Amino acid sequence: MKKILFIQSQFDFNQFYDSKIFLNSDKIEFLGINYLNKKPEFFLKFDEIYNCDYSDFHSTLIVKKAKSIGIKTFLLMDGIYDWANSYLNPKWVDENSKFDLSIYNLVYCVDNHTKSFLKLHGIETKIYKPPRIFRVSEKKTKFKKINKTPKKSILITTSNTPYFNNIEFEKIIKIFKGIIKWCDDNSIEIFYRIYDKKILDRLDVNKKINLTKGSIDLYLDEIDILITTPSSISVTSAMYDKPFIHVIYRDTPNTLQAAWQIFDVDMVPDVIKSALNRDKYRMLHQRTIIPKKDIKNFDNLEYMKSDFENFPKINTLKYTKVVIKNKLKFLYHKFFKHK
Repeated sequence: MKKILFIQSQFDFNQFYDSKIFLNSDKIEFLGINYLNKKPEFFLKFDEIYNCDYSDFHSTLIVKKAKSIGIKTFLLMDGIYDWANSYLNPKWVDENSKFDLSIYNLVYCVDNHTKSFLKLHGIETKIYKPPRIFRVSEKKTKFKKINKTPKKSILITTSNTPYFNNIEFEKIIKIFKGIIKWCDDNSIEIFYRIYDKKILDRLDVNKKINLTKGSIDLYLDEIDILITTPSSISVTSAMYDKPFIHVIYRDTPNTLQAAWQIFDVDMVPDVIKSALNRDKYRMLHQRTIIPKKDIKNFDNLEYMKSDFENFPKINTLKYTKVVIKNKLKFLYHKFFKHK
């Protein structure tokens, strides 16, 4: 039986647990971080080493030690791959390290785009479904703070590290304030799930409506739309078939393309109204993000249907114009453009 070392705690393990990966959790030792100062040979007692925090310098050091003596190493990604976080986050400079997944024999990803991207870099990958992203809670808990009212409601949240400098911070604040003002003016209830103290202070968020207890999926059933900086939490929102809006404030690539995006305060009214109305074409895009079987209440979803009964009659003038236009286009391409 294989002996496995999991670098983080058992709590972390439960957030990343996938029964297809870990067939027997009894053979797993947790808190491998305690062996940080051990020599590489110490890790020969393990068959496999698992890490769930690629950006932690100390966890990476353990992985490198194990890898150097031939122990199989694995990374469990904690969400959608974030290009900006991988290359622009100041922590890489502060810790004199760099984003490097080549030290792993296998990287478990949560989405196909990340899998394809890493494969181009020579990284072996597989898809998995960690509970921290794909959890769908059915039970109510003591953390519930959203009381249903006739009013529409939104939940504003952010990624774990939403900004890397003051310019990005100010852009986020400006857009968030524009959202809050429009919602206040239009009787839209606002709830928050924000942990960043600097953002909380600037927005002057009431603690009673900052829902930081429990998992976010406990609240998604109670709101109409989610507004967030690019984050893996968007996948959870898609699972609940809740429209989500991304607040965009940098020009770096986004793995997850939201159906609604806000780049500037002027966009707030139209974007939020569209999301609240669940525009069917945008919802169709959002529902392609994850497999349909993972969307809660999928059987109730309405998709576009073509009209095969009512065929409009084209009048003679319009018909003639269409025919002539296509004939001229054909002649242009044949004798001029591709001559």
